Amino acid sequence: MGEQLFDLRQTGDFKGKGSIAQWANQHMRAAWEKGDVSAIGQALKLFTEAWQDDLTAVAKVPANDAPAYRRWLMRFAKWLFSTDHIQIEYSIDYEGTDISKLSPGTRGIVLLLLYLALDDTDHRPLIIDQPEENLDPKSIFDELVSLFISAKAKRQVIMVTHNANLVINTDADQIIVATAGTHSPGELPPITYVSGGLEDAGMRRQVCDILEGGEAAFKERARRLRVRLER
Repeated sequence: MGEQLFDLRQTGDFKGKGSIAQWANQHMRAAWEKGDVSAIGQALKLFTEAWQDDLTAVAKVPANDAPAYRRWLMRFAKWLFSTDHIQIEYSIDYEGTDISKLSPGTRGIVLLLLYLALDDTDHRPLIIDQPEENLDPKSIFDELVSLFISAKAKRQVIMVTHNANLVINTDADQIIVATAGTHSPGELPPITYVSGGLEDAGMRRQVCDILEGGEAAFKERARRLRVRLER
């Protein structure tokens, strides 16, 4: 594109189409490919000091036409110092894997980690809706529980969840159980709320009923796993 600015029919180092590109590939390309800012600056400085006069000498605009030559010089400088050819690529890796190749659940963990890390000094309440989606129970315990324990030490965390790990193992200070009533056609169902802490026996029963499928389901699982429950 820069060659359009010059009359390459004239004699000199830049005579003929492709001569400028050849010089740039030989003297400047390595610096650009490495991305070393100081090396790029040095290469560009070398180019301007060594060849600026030679390039202006083969301008397509005559130097005695002052207005046209000034416009040409502006186009020449814009081409020489342009950054249009630079492209920035970025990615987020989690344990050596690009985020685009992670499962939806793990991507959610990474984005949550990033959000909490970027907002490390933010003390406003944090509201999260079902962070356990697409995650297996082990990942929930290994990745999310410690994350929320750390977060709640600095800010209030309000979470909507159906996972027992995120209620019990994070030592939730207050649990709110929402119960939807009978749904009449064309109307929203009435919703009632019960709140309390895990130290309350009634609330523990509510947690067991909703998150574990009830006492009967919990005992059946214990029987299949041959776990003895103490009364």
